[in-house]
Amino acid sequence: MTDPSAFNPGVDLIPERGGTRIGVPSYRLRFWARRYWWIMALTIILGLAIEDYLCFYSVPDYVSHSRMMVSGRVLLPQGELYNESLELVNFYGTQVALMKSPQTLNQAVDRVTTLHPEISVDKDAEVDAGLELRTSIFDLKATSTNPDYAKVLLDAIMDTFLSSKREWKNQTTDEAVSAITEEISHLDAEIRNDEQQLLDFQKTNNVVFIEEQSSSAANYLVGLNSELARLTKEHDLLALESKDPITNAGYTHDLSIGGKNSGVDPAVEAALPGSANDQNTDIILAEQDRIEKLKILRDQYGEYLKDAHPKMIELAESIAKEGKFLDTLKTRSQTTRDTRREDLELQIKNLEQQIVTQNTKSLELSQRLATYQQLRSKITREQALYNQLSSSIQNVDLNKSLDQEDVVIMEAASTPLPVKHNYLLRVPLAILGGLVIGLMIIFVLVRLDNKINSSFDLEESIDFPLMGEIPLVRLDRKSKRVPLVSEDDQRHEFLEHHRDIRSNILFGRSEFARNRSLMITSAAPGEGKSTLAANLAATFAFSGVRVLLIDADLRRGILHSIFNVPVRPGLSDYLQGEIPWREVIHSTKIPTLDLLPRGKVPIGAGDLLLTSATDTLIQESLDDYDIVLWDTAPLFAAHDAANLCSRVDGVLFLARVRHSSVNLVRSALDDLFQRNAKIFGVVLNAVKPGQPGYYHKYRYKEYGAVTAEV
Repeated sequence: MTDPSAFNPGVDLIPERGGTRIGVPSYRLRFWARRYWWIMALTIILGLAIEDYLCFYSVPDYVSHSRMMVSGRVLLPQGELYNESLELVNFYGTQVALMKSPQTLNQAVDRVTTLHPEISVDKDAEVDAGLELRTSIFDLKATSTNPDYAKVLLDAIMDTFLSSKREWKNQTTDEAVSAITEEISHLDAEIRNDEQQLLDFQKTNNVVFIEEQSSSAANYLVGLNSELARLTKEHDLLALESKDPITNAGYTHDLSIGGKNSGVDPAVEAALPGSANDQNTDIILAEQDRIEKLKILRDQYGEYLKDAHPKMIELAESIAKEGKFLDTLKTRSQTTRDTRREDLELQIKNLEQQIVTQNTKSLELSQRLATYQQLRSKITREQALYNQLSSSIQNVDLNKSLDQEDVVIMEAASTPLPVKHNYLLRVPLAILGGLVIGLMIIFVLVRLDNKINSSFDLEESIDFPLMGEIPLVRLDRKSKRVPLVSEDDQRHEFLEHHRDIRSNILFGRSEFARNRSLMITSAAPGEGKSTLAANLAATFAFSGVRVLLIDADLRRGILHSIFNVPVRPGLSDYLQGEIPWREVIHSTKIPTLDLLPRGKVPIGAGDLLLTSATDTLIQESLDDYDIVLWDTAPLFAAHDAANLCSRVDGVLFLARVRHSSVNLVRSALDDLFQRNAKIFGVVLNAVKPGQPGYYHKYRYKEYGAVTAEV
């Protein structure tokens, strides 16, 4: 809903009522408890009655008990193929579920019907099974109104359970035997086929020769690879030495004389050029030493001899001769190395070809040998599986012949005993059940109830201020109405709340000078609208204000009966143009209060308020009176109030506790808002003392009884 301050200036000047909402939940709880306590009592009595009938008047039940237990089993050497579910973690739960299953129960009922036709079947019989704590013992019980049927049914359930397990075992065993037999037949055919393939292979292949030849070929291939590695190493060393014959020759020479630390194969070392055994290398080195010695001698002579000296010339010639000889030696050594390297390349190429040939031959031999071994291994595995399956089928047959049971009967069904009802225990349960049902019914009623119970219910639902509360008072026995207030009224609290409303109207707004015509209305009939208008007009008059009370409910207005004045002539007569409005004014017992009754009930009464005579009455009445109160028909009963609400200065809306619904009040206020009405606020009627938000006029009676002292 739109904020009322948007079209009601000054509405925020009315202060909110003080106090707290702490007591609201407790009040609501007490209210609903007082209102619906009889539902709680009725449901509790009904629960006790049902429990009493079940305990004392229903047909007694009889219960029979029996016990079963998990037995030991004979373990075969090879282990049993059929083991049901003993290895399952939930074995015990599975057995209990099977005992209570509908299939077992139906078969047991058929068994009882066949073996004991003289016993009548109890369709309502109940069967239960459970596992005793920390044991492997099952406790079964059957409950029925027929004691004989309970006993035979329990025995039939145990027999049916065991026979069903036996059938399942036999069925599983037969299926296992059939599957194993089929697998053995298939495996036997495969063995014969593989043996024939092995025989055919041996006819075309000499296995012993293949094994020996494969071993020889492998050894020969290893030798070839070793020789290839040696020649390759020698070839690489020669290639390295050819880059710098003299330097590398010295390097290889150092390796050759390194002994054990040289890291060179002695067989290779003997063939290396530049080793100690290589004469060309030794000659070259000796020739280099000789040339160096001659150069040193020439340098010594050159210190004191000239180049033209015969000795110097002789030394130069010797050095040149020895140099030519050294070049010749180097050329010869390089030729020898090249020849050796070419020879090694040919040997390496030949070895590589031999290795490829031998490798192909070895792979072929290995493949043929692998085929032979694969056939033999397959036959061996199939033969082992064949023997295992043959042994398993013998174990299955032995298990079937032994017919071992993992669950056996420990105690047969006992003599049925009547079920004893613990009345002292069931009475509190009946009371609790009735209490719960009653609370559920009350909860539904509370959720469906939309009536206003207190001022807080109203304030939570609307956006308009609460102008005041009218306490609930007794009706007059003769008139069946609330008596009109008087200045010395003994209903002190009732009178004081009307004065509070008057104060809120007079002093709650700063615009009172132009807001003197007030319409009083409600959503539906029976909410005390006319009584509020009469009492509020009287309260205004007690303060010396000139008040005109107009009964604008042209159909069912009752203000003339409250003030004991004639109903005609009245407002309807004026609106129809039959008489001026001042001539239909009636004085009341209250000096400053005048009443304009409704007059006769005309046809189309609501439309009379749409005439210009209504506007004239509104304007001229404010010239003669300080405040004018309009009592109109309920908003949803007739459209009279809707025709008038936007033409007066303001609207005072009335709601009644436990009579007005929250939704109806909200809809009525929305309707007034849509018609541009200025809503002063809402008054709540028939409020009981003790409700949240209600304020007592404490000890007002004592103050009202005191007279002024001279």
